[in-house]
Amino acid sequence: MDIIIFIFLCYQNYIRAKRIGQNPTKWVLFTLGALFLAMSVGTIVVYTFLYKKPLLTVDDYNAFVAYCSQPYRMLLIYGIGFGGYLWIRARLEKLMQLAAKQHAEEDETT
Repeated sequence: MDIIIFIFLCYQNYIRAKRIGQNPTKWVLFTLGALFLAMSVGTIVVYTFLYKKPLLTVDDYNAFVAYCSQPYRMLLIYGIGFGGYLWIRARLEKLMQLAAKQHAEEDETT
């Protein structure tokens, strides 16, 4: 299920990048990187703020994995990951506005 969501979000940014004349592959890679980075940050947030035991043994790690896989904690991790997508989307939107502004200035000069 995760891969389908990642593909959909990357496709959305691919279309935006293609619309403004940017390299779409670059923006797909940026989107994937931002998703994984933000989800990693989300996991660190869950561990740091919500899990109070140290990870010293394999059993401790297995307990942490079971802890993080509870639905509302996974929603927190995915929510923070979605924030990474939104950050890249905002960057593309800003580039779209700049491209539209430059296009409008070129039309005024001719």
